[in-house]
Amino acid sequence: MAGTHDRWKGNEDRMPEAEVSIRLAEYLTEQPGFGDHVEVAIDGASVRVHGSDVFDIEGYLRTYGWRLSAPEHKSRNTWAATYQRGQATMRIHSQSGVGDVVAVVSGRRVIAECKKGPLIKKPGSQEYPLLTAAIGQALLFRASAEDIILAAVPDTPTFRRIAVDWRERPRLKASGIQIVLVSRTGDVSGLSLCDVQTREDNSETKAANTAGPTVYGAN
Repeated sequence: MAGTHDRWKGNEDRMPEAEVSIRLAEYLTEQPGFGDHVEVAIDGASVRVHGSDVFDIEGYLRTYGWRLSAPEHKSRNTWAATYQRGQATMRIHSQSGVGDVVAVVSGRRVIAECKKGPLIKKPGSQEYPLLTAAIGQALLFRASAEDIILAAVPDTPTFRRIAVDWRERPRLKASGIQIVLVSRTGDVSGLSLCDVQTREDNSETKAANTAGPTVYGAN
């Protein structure tokens, strides 16, 4: 589906948080090893502001072939439901305290904190506090060492420039949080679904080999 997502005519000035989350969720459903189901948490206040829709969730899903499978009768939001496209299912809910996007890919849980962002350059550098907030909230996920943790924002030149710089910061690298950029073309950049634990094990092995063999029985 990547490359066809620009059919959606959304807000040209910014990408809402709900759109970032759903586009990322869709991308995960298209990856090898996807576990058939993805959960997306949407803050209702971010979808409708001052009586106006910021992002038409149901219209977007219809545009890209998602059909309603099971509504959530306990929710006041009509978009809160489980949708299906092919073999993939996507549950959209408004539960708080969980990742904005949660899925299993190749046996590993992927958890993402998503933020909105301007698509055109604006004064005030909103991108820095938005990405900082996404990383900070991602740090607080109840996650295991095997989970893949993401901070997701729109793919724009400014976010891209910040991401390139911050990905090299030692503390961010140590946290294992990946900064990913979500595009309206359906592409996601900066996402690595490889086994982080394997990389850590390889690093430990390399360090042990560099230290040389252990000599037993030496006085």
